[in-house]
Order: sequence, then C-alpha cells, then structure tokens
Amino acid sequence: MQRSNKSRSAQYPGLASSSRRNLLKGAGAAALGAALPPIGILGMGGEAWAQSLRSVNFQLSWIKSIQYGGYFAGIEKGFFKDAGIDPTFNSGGPNIDPVANVASGNSVIGDRPIGPLLIAREKGIPIKVIGTVFQKSPYAFMSAGSKPIRTIKELTGKTIAVSTSGRPLVQNLLKEHGVDLKSVNLVPAAPDPGALVTGQIDAYSGYSTNQGVMLQTRGFDVHVLEVHDLGVPETAGTIYVREDYLKTNRDDVVRFMRAAIRSWTWALDNPEETARLMVEKYGAPGLDYKAQLAEIKASKPYIIAGPVQKQGMLTLDLDLYTKIIDLYRKVDMIKSPMSAKDLCDPSVAIDANKKA
Repeated sequence: MQRSNKSRSAQYPGLASSSRRNLLKGAGAAALGAALPPIGILGMGGEAWAQSLRSVNFQLSWIKSIQYGGYFAGIEKGFFKDAGIDPTFNSGGPNIDPVANVASGNSVIGDRPIGPLLIAREKGIPIKVIGTVFQKSPYAFMSAGSKPIRTIKELTGKTIAVSTSGRPLVQNLLKEHGVDLKSVNLVPAAPDPGALVTGQIDAYSGYSTNQGVMLQTRGFDVHVLEVHDLGVPETAGTIYVREDYLKTNRDDVVRFMRAAIRSWTWALDNPEETARLMVEKYGAPGLDYKAQLAEIKASKPYIIAGPVQKQGMLTLDLDLYTKIIDLYRKVDMIKSPMSAKDLCDPSVAIDANKKA
C-alpha cells in the first residue's frame, strides 16, 4: 500500500451483578431528539466487586471484528475479570443505532466515530466522551496505485465515493484546497470499495485500515492520501458513556477503562493471536485471518498516536477535540457553543492509566 507522506446496580439495565463490518458508519442521532426515558433498576447492589463481578454492557459501533480485537483479547486473557468487570459487547450493524442504545440505557458505554457523538450531543443527548482507541483518524482518499491521487488539488475533475455523513466535511476540505466543487463528482460510497477496482470511481473516501486493507488483501495496488492533518481531523473508536451513569458509577467506568487499556496494549503486542481470536472465537462469521491480521497491524500507528506516549493508552487530546468541534461548527453541523470540555471527561482515562 502506497501512502502520501504529507497526508495522512443497581440503577441501570446495562449494569447488574453477575457471575463493520466492512465499514465504520458515520451517522445520525436524528432519532434521538426525544426526551430520554429513565433508566430502570436491575440486579443487586452493594456487593464488593472482588466478590461479584460488575456487568457492563458496551454497544459496538459495528459488527464484531478486529477493530474491537483489543476488547475481546481482554476477555480471553482475563483482564476485565481482574478489574472486577464482566463485559458484554453488543454487536452493531446496518439496522442498529448504537448511540440510541446507549442513550436509552440498553447499553451504558459504547464506541463510535466522533462525528455521530457530536451530533448526538448537539441534539441534547447527555453523553460524555471518556476515551478513544484511534487517536488519529485513518480516514483517507484511496486511489489506484497506477493512477495515484497525491494531493487534494488532484481530485479536480475526479469521481469520488463519499458517505452521506462525510459529504459536508469533504466539500469543505475541497474548498479549502482551492478545488471547485462543480468540477468534482461526489457519489455515494458503498460499504465495499470494489468500484475503485472496476474503475467506476477515481477515489474512495474511507478508512485506510479498513477499506484500504480490503483492497490490499485482494491484491489491488492502492495509494492512500490521508486527510487527518490536511483538514479533516477525527477520532474513531471513540468511547462514550451516559453522563448520569458516569456520575453514579464512576468507579465501574474507570475499572472498565483500566481493563481496556491492558487489553488493547496486549492486542497490539500480539496481533497474530488477536486476529486468530476474532476469526475463531469472538468475531462475526466469515472473517478472514489474513485480512484481520493486516488490519490490526495497519491500525497500530493510529492507536498509539497523539497523547498516548505521554498520558497513556485511550487518553484524550482536548486540543484535537477542539479542532474537530470547530470544523463541525464551520460546516454548520454544530450551532451550539459546545466546547471540548463540555463533550469530554479526560479524567477517566487518566485515572485508569494510573493503575493499569
């Protein structure tokens, strides 16, 4: 894969005492504008977690695959059990609204690309971002290695596949780089980037760690133009939680994050075993070992980027979130005075790293 160097319980249903996937979809919390129902009471309370594990339901953004490999490695290796947590990772999919499931209390924690979380918060959904797996976005324009697109300017006159949710951001990026929008043909992006192979499109916008790896493992020579540092900052695998749940169950959330930190650290150090676990035991049916292994290896630089070296795994870069919020406000996807401090609680991941 070629790359351009310049671019690139007592109170919640999800908590009780107890013994993509080919694509990350950005999307809507539009159905979430209604008032949130109260969270019910389930399970027993008061037991010491050392004696009884605390169940935590986690809503995945997409189907179970290697993009969540760290979490499932943590189950396999007992890291969550060591922290007193018994997690259940609920699969996402094309007909599931992950943010709605967390907002309603069906799950108490979840992950999503940052875009849908900003939209949800803008609509009044009381969620807090507490961590992120992908510190740097692998979002990119992918083109054929035989006809590489090396700069944003070179998209002039091209046909580009773009998701509906990503369209305003791509249009803004093109304008900022002096590209006349009338000269570009933006078409809907299918989950599979096969249209790039057949020549129906000149560029596919998606994740180099996902669609890029898909193309590479099929033997297609793909050139990657990353846009994180060119005008589309983003985080993926962004971990969020209901504010009221965090307020009343902070210790459980910190312990979950502590286990997740150990889990992701182990998974990145052991990609072969993590890929096998997903293919043979934890992942959705039909996963390919070669593709899963290639994806987790390709993901590592994005996961350990940003604040990780100084603050630790899964920590938050508030300056980055400020840039993301400013971008969404610029393209009129956010109109409120939301700040990074309103959206994020960085203390959870910091506290979890102290004891991870």
